[in-house]
Amino acid sequence: MKILVYLICLLITLFVTPVAYAHRPGEGNLDGLTEIPDPEISFAYYRQLDSSFPVHVYSFEGQGGQFFHAGINIPQISRLQNYEVNIALLGPGLPHLDSAIRSEGAYAHGEPVPTDPTDEILLADLPIPSEINLEQIGGLFVANQNGEDFFEPFTQTRYWGRQELDINLPEDGRYYLLVWNPEGAEGKYVLATGTQEVFEPADLLRFPIWWLETRLYFEQGYLILIVVSILFTSIIAVGVYRRKKH
Repeated sequence: MKILVYLICLLITLFVTPVAYAHRPGEGNLDGLTEIPDPEISFAYYRQLDSSFPVHVYSFEGQGGQFFHAGINIPQISRLQNYEVNIALLGPGLPHLDSAIRSEGAYAHGEPVPTDPTDEILLADLPIPSEINLEQIGGLFVANQNGEDFFEPFTQTRYWGRQELDINLPEDGRYYLLVWNPEGAEGKYVLATGTQEVFEPADLLRFPIWWLETRLYFEQGYLILIVVSILFTSIIAVGVYRRKKH
């Protein structure tokens, strides 16, 4: 019985202690727009770009003056060390779109400043969903740049930090966040949105599932086998111990 208690305590320590530092996993929509439920609550979207879906599009309702954060991290898988993505924010009140989305650094106090061609993304180069009306919204983009590397204690996983977008939304309305690789190369990225860590009581039961899903995303299936083997062995040991005791 003591072995079982120790095992339960170990699982609680593994899955509950680091919760305050974890991002709530978000579900990505493979067939269209991914809805961000609340732009202020922290969500993490573990996604993969490929030839079928070269651009991922996220959408949310924003309010004028509301702070919005989006950041990109690349999972530390050896083949992805140099992988990069661009992000673009489209929505009301942002810099006017003509034929291109210009970089965040291309505007000073809302006024355009001279840039070279590398500081803009031609709209024709992006398969933007038809439901986004480009004539009624503006936009800006943030190109790939190296940021601070990140360690996530809940899943014990490491990430290469990339660019971040922090902005006070200019107007009320529907906003769209685009993520894509500039060369159309396949790869994985994690999009973190919002800053407020919010969890529900029912999430306690989901933590082991989130842990397993993240490990699979990191292509670490062998670790899952180790954990399952330890649990299976522990259960057998408890059964043998109880049988001998009786």
